Amino acid sequence: MSIQNSRFLTALRYIIPLLLTVLWLTFIFGNSLKTGEQSSEQSGKVHEVVNDVAQSIGIEKPISEHTVRKSAHFLEFAVLGGLVCIDLWAFRIVSLKKKLHISSLFSLLSLPICAVFASIDELLQKTSKDRGPSVIDVLIDTSGAATATFLFILVFAVLTLVWKRTKAKKEEKSSSIS
Repeated sequence: MSIQNSRFLTALRYIIPLLLTVLWLTFIFGNSLKTGEQSSEQSGKVHEVVNDVAQSIGIEKPISEHTVRKSAHFLEFAVLGGLVCIDLWAFRIVSLKKKLHISSLFSLLSLPICAVFASIDELLQKTSKDRGPSVIDVLIDTSGAATATFLFILVFAVLTLVWKRTKAKKEEKSSSIS
């Protein structure tokens, strides 16, 4: 592999996760810039689909539009929390080669990052007609990011343990051959 290809692939390792995060933030902020009427119309459509799916799997009691809206907040920021964790990994702030507790601590950086984005998201709603910011929504958003972050840490911990065991077995085999 040439040096140019290697540099290109290294650049992609940084660019792709960061680009996905920026695109996701654009989606989130785009939703916040919708007017109250546009947001209600979109929520109504999603609410209908959610209830249709719920009925098709045997849930008879309809799910409220309020629950659907708050769940959407949670899920949007759960995805963002996961993407920020992946960004931290891509930039080698989190690594399989570091001690597990250090990488887990660094993964927690996604929480304040996502909390800032959640606050910006709510402030953007203040600029939209018939909408306003909500501290509760910031907390719901941050909870979604926290859930994804803790799942990332859990998966990362398992992968780290598997990686270290595999590495130890390889070293054991190579030392027994010598």
